[in-house]
Amino acid sequence: MSETKRGFGTRGAFSIMAALAVTAVITTVIVAPGGVDAAPNPLRDKTAEHTVSIAVDGSYSVRMDTKLELALETAWGFGGDIHDGFRLPDSKSLLPPYLRARYSNPQGTIDSAPAEATIEEELHSVDIGFSTDRLTAGAHRGVLNYEVAGAAVPAADMNGDQDNGVVVYVRPLDRGDLVIESAAPISAVDCEVFSPRGESCGEKTGDSWTVPAEDLLHDRAVIDAVRITIDADPKGVPAPDIDS
Repeated sequence: MSETKRGFGTRGAFSIMAALAVTAVITTVIVAPGGVDAAPNPLRDKTAEHTVSIAVDGSYSVRMDTKLELALETAWGFGGDIHDGFRLPDSKSLLPPYLRARYSNPQGTIDSAPAEATIEEELHSVDIGFSTDRLTAGAHRGVLNYEVAGAAVPAADMNGDQDNGVVVYVRPLDRGDLVIESAAPISAVDCEVFSPRGESCGEKTGDSWTVPAEDLLHDRAVIDAVRITIDADPKGVPAPDIDS
């Protein structure tokens, strides 16, 4: 499902792959009896920023701040559909192990007014977000907050017994800058093109780490996940839920 369809108020499956395919200059074509009629896309411009705040146990909160500029009055949806699992490296298994995350406590606002946000799960698909009534043409701001647990593993489970620290996985709902804050020092940030292979991405800015939206694409391939290593005690990480 494309972002355009979700933007017209449909709360269904929404993938980041579809979101990256939509731009502000798309024209929706409607086929009607007697010919083709072109209806203008109500979205003139959109920017999104995710702020991830990581606790020392590897759990984290996410704030997705989306700014819209609408050319026409329309309903819109904020959020998206993502997979709940993160592939872990394991050369000994025919089927790769997956770390299963848990999403909770969704909260939303539209232009500072409360909006009812939900989390819907189906198999390993998690749909997080909220939809609005019709918005007037012009500027609007939607904010979506939610919490994630179970998306962290001791670094030794990833890279060998000699490694210390904790590896935290994040998957953004939409394309946009990713700002990472952590209660423990951040030692590395990697963008996974083909999980579990990753490449260093973003840069440190003060006490935080920023991954620009452009880094979430690699040779036109969508980044599967962002892997963050923090200098925290791996013994403080709750036992992860891993499927294989």
